Amino acid sequence: MFKKKKNKKRVSAVRQNVLPKSTLPKKIVFRFVLVTLLAGSVFMTAKWYQSLQLFPVKQVRIEGEFKYLDKKQIKERIAHYAVGGFFDLDIVSLRNELVAMQWVDDAFVRRVWPESLIIRVVEKKPVAKWNDKGVLTANGELFYPSVAFDKLKLVQLKGPKNRHVFVLSEFNKIQALLHQAQMKITVLSQNERRSWEMNIEGIDVHLGRKGIYKKIESLVGVYANLIKPKVDKIKQIDFRYTNGFAVNWKKVIATKTNLKNMRVMDMNQVKTKLNFLMGAIKHV
Repeated sequence: MFKKKKNKKRVSAVRQNVLPKSTLPKKIVFRFVLVTLLAGSVFMTAKWYQSLQLFPVKQVRIEGEFKYLDKKQIKERIAHYAVGGFFDLDIVSLRNELVAMQWVDDAFVRRVWPESLIIRVVEKKPVAKWNDKGVLTANGELFYPSVAFDKLKLVQLKGPKNRHVFVLSEFNKIQALLHQAQMKITVLSQNERRSWEMNIEGIDVHLGRKGIYKKIESLVGVYANLIKPKVDKIKQIDFRYTNGFAVNWKKVIATKTNLKNMRVMDMNQVKTKLNFLMGAIKHV
């Protein structure tokens, strides 16, 4: 009995000595494996990134119909984006860079394997000038281009600040009415008092504040027979009257034999023609 008890003590002692020794190596091995895996992940990530650089962008193609934009300027603007690899190119930032350009309305970017980049740029389509340096698109967007403004052959719209959308809308309506008589607006403006003026065929037309559509219809009604035949002699038409309009004639210079005999048109002739027009408008 005594021997058996002694053997049990030895076994327990052996167990107590073995267990603490086996715990420490497992922790070390676990840490070693973890560090190895992390290092391997970093290495593989670096190798993967390097592999991306093996496919550089070699060709950039710009597509679109341009009247005010320059393809060369577009390429220069985005040149730093094409330095990286085919896969790691930031397409979103590239598109934002293009849309930020003054004359760009929209842009689309796509990769073409293995080394090409195709960029389609939609140019803004201006429909009118606004005040001094502004340009309006058909949807009322206002921007201020630093180049090409003076070359724009567009209708000139003028008005108070932040009224560009409204003035453009009114221009479209008025021009639609004048189209019947084949008249084209070159300048349309609204002043701070909300009074309208326009220029057609070189004639300044004062419309006032109220009833401008009816006044336009009256102008269309008499234009073909009364205004058009004398368009080069009329300086101004004023519709700011209750029952008709007034005509301001240009000073007409007539010659007999030489420049020394120049004379101004007889004012009686001017009054006669004005009365003729005023009488005609009352019957419209």
